[in-house]
Amino acid sequence: MHKLKKLSIISCFALFISTSFAKDLNLEELITIALKNNTNIELSKQQANIKKEQVNKTTSSYLPNMSLNASASQKEIEQNNVKVDDNVNSIGINANQLIYDFGKTTSNISSSKYSYNEAQNDLRATISKTILEVTSTYYDILNKYQQIEVAKEAVKLDELQLNQAQEYFKAGVRTKIDVTNAKLKLSNSKLKLIQAKYNLKTANTKLISILGKDLDSNINIKFHNQKIVTLVESTKYKDYSLENLISLGLEKREEIKKYKAKIEANRELLDVSKAEYLPRVDLDATYNNSDSDKITSQDLEQSSISLNLKWNFFTGFSTVADNKISLSKLSSSKKELQQQILDIKQEITAAHLNVKESIDSLNIGLLNVNLATENLNLANERYKAGLNDLIELNDAKLEYTQAKSSLVNIYYSYLSNLAKLKYSIGLINEEI
Repeated sequence: MHKLKKLSIISCFALFISTSFAKDLNLEELITIALKNNTNIELSKQQANIKKEQVNKTTSSYLPNMSLNASASQKEIEQNNVKVDDNVNSIGINANQLIYDFGKTTSNISSSKYSYNEAQNDLRATISKTILEVTSTYYDILNKYQQIEVAKEAVKLDELQLNQAQEYFKAGVRTKIDVTNAKLKLSNSKLKLIQAKYNLKTANTKLISILGKDLDSNINIKFHNQKIVTLVESTKYKDYSLENLISLGLEKREEIKKYKAKIEANRELLDVSKAEYLPRVDLDATYNNSDSDKITSQDLEQSSISLNLKWNFFTGFSTVADNKISLSKLSSSKKELQQQILDIKQEITAAHLNVKESIDSLNIGLLNVNLATENLNLANERYKAGLNDLIELNDAKLEYTQAKSSLVNIYYSYLSNLAKLKYSIGLINEEI
């Protein structure tokens, strides 16, 4: 019993310690977790490792190939009209060294190196894309959190409105329909609050998937504690030159570097296929030793060194086909680069326009919130004075919550669009 009590105390202490050190994660910390755990990044790393080993494999063609053969057999041979059987043991060593193949091996090695560079660029592109996904999802979560705050405020407004309608009904100033209507509005606001909370949970699940953690993992997000109006008013905007952004993107984007490396790899493979038309020179060395006590013909030792030239001057048109395939691959990779350049230009242009639209929309959205706030205050005062009905007050409250919800969406869309712009020019993790 004493031990159980002791274990219980230790467990509680451990839980307290782990809870004490738990903290809300900001964007930079979430990105760090994703870079360590994201599945797509891990896959890209493995592909890069494969390409690296292929470089080692092709480079090994410069080294000699050596083999050792050994055998033990029972043989029966007729010699001098007499059948003789005996054990025959033999050992052989063979070595082959490439002397010259008209650049085929050199081109193979160069191609594998360019393929490795392509894989590294692809890895860096995957990292940038993952950072963008984490950033966009993070801002989406902040958006959902702020929408909860807006929904909570709507509930409070409807609660005040219900209390007000009940007091007026008791005083005989308003009819019961105002009370019923206020209850309905409050019920709808509570429903929207529930929906907003579940939308936040869904966004959290998406983030955990990108991070590469289990769904049971406890990821706490650091939220913006400031009100949305304060966040918008404190935002500073920059004016970006589209021409400079496109030039920067074509210089920095890893996809451009990836396809350039792919072109060089395919160009080297074309040289490899062309070298198939030319001969190959090898040096072969062999040593064989067979031992037999009774069979003299099997008791021998021999060695040889030879310089061999092999020329496949006709291969059933397979070399011609290989050349055409290599040419097509080279042409395709050039077209892929051209299309990637067009895609990046379009992507940068769209991202630039989205940022500008977000900035203009933020100014209008902020004005709408200020006007809707003033309109709600006026409608509330008019309702208290008996100068309007509940419909006008409900409309004013609806316009206020919609304006605030819209401003939240616009603000986090701006942050997300700005992240997409940085990604489109290859500077997702840097300031522009």
